[in-house]
Amino acid sequence: MASCSIESFIEKTNLAKSSQEVSTLFGDALRSFGYDRFCYSLITAHPSLGLDAGHGVAENYPDDWMSYYKANGYERIDPVPRYGYMTSNPFTWASVTQARELRREEKKVMNEARSAGLLEGLAIPLCGHNGELAGVGMASSAGGVRPDANLLGKLRALSYQFHLAYTELMRKDDRAAPSNLGQVHLSAREKEILLWAAEGKSDAVIAELIGVSHATVRFHMNNIFKKLQANERTLATVKAIRHGLILPSCIG
Repeated sequence: MASCSIESFIEKTNLAKSSQEVSTLFGDALRSFGYDRFCYSLITAHPSLGLDAGHGVAENYPDDWMSYYKANGYERIDPVPRYGYMTSNPFTWASVTQARELRREEKKVMNEARSAGLLEGLAIPLCGHNGELAGVGMASSAGGVRPDANLLGKLRALSYQFHLAYTELMRKDDRAAPSNLGQVHLSAREKEILLWAAEGKSDAVIAELIGVSHATVRFHMNNIFKKLQANERTLATVKAIRHGLILPSCIG
């Protein structure tokens, strides 16, 4: 993708008129990074959005695999979503098999997914308020994708923006989850810190760049999290850009 691609993706999805349009934009963005297959699920119910849990809410996995997966109740035994409860960081499907000994039926799911052409699997947990959990699984039908830390960061930001834009368009009742982010005010210092965070700088590096202590940066970040109703940096950054609170010159 071209430079500033994350910012461009946010702008395009903010203007989207339907959840299907958002899904198409997301698929196009992932494909440019080598992942031509994705499956977005609400792993838990999302009361804050008025949405129920659901596997494959949006996806472009092979139809025969999705039908087979649902017919066999694989959502109850698939080890990938289960592992998503244990971490907020992106992880490869291969790492799930390395983290613990899988049961026979769990291995069966993983092996059959590969046979269905879902290679180099990757998962992005999307953690929300009050234990709400969504996630994006993605894979390559060609294989050969080797994600590094920078790519994982970009995919995580894309996934969070997709989640925010998609669910906003599919809410059952807008009154169930009123949004007040348009009224949020970030101080000049909070914006400065969040802009550096958008560039991938750690709290320690930000502290050095702006000449304050690490504790001061953490204090401001915690305030940012409260104001933006976020529990981590990527989500806070995406929300701030989405609602026009900050405008990085280039992200990605």
